[in-house]
Amino acid sequence: MKLPGGRRMALLGIMAGVAVSAGLLTLKMTSTEAAPVAVPNPGEGQHGAMLSLDDRVINLRTGGAFKYAKVGLTVELRPESASFYGLVGKERTVAEKEILATESVIVPLLIDSLGTTVSAADPVALLTPEGRAALKVKLLSVFRAALGEEKILDIYFTDFVMQ
Repeated sequence: MKLPGGRRMALLGIMAGVAVSAGLLTLKMTSTEAAPVAVPNPGEGQHGAMLSLDDRVINLRTGGAFKYAKVGLTVELRPESASFYGLVGKERTVAEKEILATESVIVPLLIDSLGTTVSAADPVALLTPEGRAALKVKLLSVFRAALGEEKILDIYFTDFVMQ
C-alpha cells in the first residue's frame, strides 16, 4: 500500500517521536542520579530545633475525678541540614531562630492535635507513668501524621498537671 507524500512524512514523524520518547524514558529510568540525602537523626548529645508550645489547659473526658489537664509541650524538629547538629553558640541560636520562624505556621495544627488527643485520653490512665508514656506515643503519632513522618523527631512534656 502506497501512502501519499504528506501522510508518509506524518507517519515517519510520529514513529520518530515515539522512538525518541522511549529512549528518553529508558535513560531516565536507568539514570544513576542519587536521591537527596535525608537529614539523619541526631547523634548522642545532639538535638534538633526545639519548638516550645505555650502551656494549654485542656478539658478532660467527663465522669472522672479530674476535669482539666494543664499540658506544656516542646516539639523537637528535624533541621533542613545535618550541619545544624554541629552548630554551637551564637550560630546555633541564629539557625534555631530561623527554623522556628519558618515553622511557626504549624503551631495551630500542633495545638489542635494536642487538645483533641489529650481530651480523648482516659484521665485515670494519665495518672500513671505508663499512661503518660502512651499519651506521648499517641501525640507523636498524631503530630507526624499531620506534618509528615520526618519533620518531628520527638516531643517532650515540660508540664503536666491534672485537677
